[in-house]
Amino acid sequence: MIQINDNDLPIMVAEKIINGVKPYNPTACMKALAKALTGDENLSNTQDMFDIEEIKEIADYLMVYYKAHQNGD
Repeated sequence: MIQINDNDLPIMVAEKIINGVKPYNPTACMKALAKALTGDENLSNTQDMFDIEEIKEIADYLMVYYKAHQNGD
C-alpha cells in the first residue's frame, strides 16, 4: 500500500508511485511454472503496485489536471 503523507514533497509522492509494491500470492500453477523455468519455486511475495503503462496513465491524468488548472481554479 502506498501512503502519501501531508508533508511529502512531490518528488517523494512520485517515488512512492514508481516504487510502490503490493502483496503477491502466486498460485500453485505459477509456482510450478517458476520452478520449471528457474529451478526455484520461491517467488517474491510482493509485486509492483503499478506497471509502466499504469504509471503513464497516472502521469497523463495529472497533465490533464494541470492543463485545466494552470491559470488557477
